[in-house]
Amino acid sequence: MLTGKIKHLERSKGWGFIETEDEEDYFFNVSNVRPGQNLRLGDLVKFDFRQSQRGPSAINILKIKS
Repeated sequence: MLTGKIKHLERSKGWGFIETEDEEDYFFNVSNVRPGQNLRLGDLVKFDFRQSQRGPSAINILKIKS
């Protein structure tokens, strides 16, 4: 699993970006956030990723710290 922080969040559209310590950005869809998690800008998260046609995408996202 990778660790990063919520860099951008478009709640109304259901997507955002996570930035890792090495400044890589991972797109995510809110459907890939574990149930019960309420994400906000700056939250620290753990996640898995997969490579999509548009680039790296975060999946299985879990908040670890606000």
